[in-house]
Amino acid sequence: MEDKSRKSMQAKLQMMAQYRREGKRVSIPKLAQKPEDPISNAKRYVRETASMLFLKNELEVIENTIKQVKFATLCSQAKEIYPRIKSQVENNFKLKKMIENDMLGHQTLETKMKRAEVLEGILVNNLSEQEIARLDRIQELKDAIKEEDKEEEKNIAYIKNRADAYVMLRFSLWNLNEILRHVDRPDKPSRIKYPNSYLRLPLLKFEMLTMRACPPEHYEENIDTIMHSVIRKVYKLMRAYKEEVPPATMARYVDGYQNEFLESMEIENVDDSNEVQEQEEEEDLLQESKPLQNVPNRKQIKAQSAKLVEELSKKED
Repeated sequence: MEDKSRKSMQAKLQMMAQYRREGKRVSIPKLAQKPEDPISNAKRYVRETASMLFLKNELEVIENTIKQVKFATLCSQAKEIYPRIKSQVENNFKLKKMIENDMLGHQTLETKMKRAEVLEGILVNNLSEQEIARLDRIQELKDAIKEEDKEEEKNIAYIKNRADAYVMLRFSLWNLNEILRHVDRPDKPSRIKYPNSYLRLPLLKFEMLTMRACPPEHYEENIDTIMHSVIRKVYKLMRAYKEEVPPATMARYVDGYQNEFLESMEIENVDDSNEVQEQEEEEDLLQESKPLQNVPNRKQIKAQSAKLVEELSKKED
């Protein structure tokens, strides 16, 4: 079977090769070329005469000129050249006018500068009585300014050196004002602002009570105002005590106050000692109420320590 299939394939290949050779040998006939159409020839109707050549050259020159003008005027089309040139002519005319005005202004400025130089020379060389008086006045003013500057520097140094004293004075005035806040001050009962109408009941009107507590007033910063307020309050406070107390009575009052103060301190100490004793007794009771009887309490420990001390002292003797 394999031999038969191989032989058939070889036969087919030989036939195909033969067909290819025969196809190459056959010559294809060439097509006959058609004659050119006389209408399609562009040079058929060309009549180049001397005048036509001259016009052609002139046309090329004009086209080149138009291209250059378009490039110079920045125009994309030839029909935009005339409006652009017209507007440029007007702008050039205005620009020339501006240049002429600037030149005239420059000339006038030069004239003024020359005149100012001449006047300056005249004023410098002018030594009349008025000019001398003016120079003297200027010097006096300069000296006065220097003296004022020196005085200002002295004042600043004085303030810096006494800044601590000013701070202490200010602090003391603030303290006095705070101490005398409620002197010569009327009661200002405040009213409660209820958030709704349900709280405005007769039994809930707490403002019927005399309310003397009020928020602190605005903190004053002006020292002069604080000084006047403190002087007025101290004066009214001292005027409230019209009776003059003799020195002996004043000394007796001072001694009485001192004794009462010391007695109050002694009472406080006694109270403290009583509290300490009560605490010790409570601790002893707690020790006695312990379930472990073998553990000595505080009293037993003290007694044992006292016995040991006595025995040691006897042995040393």
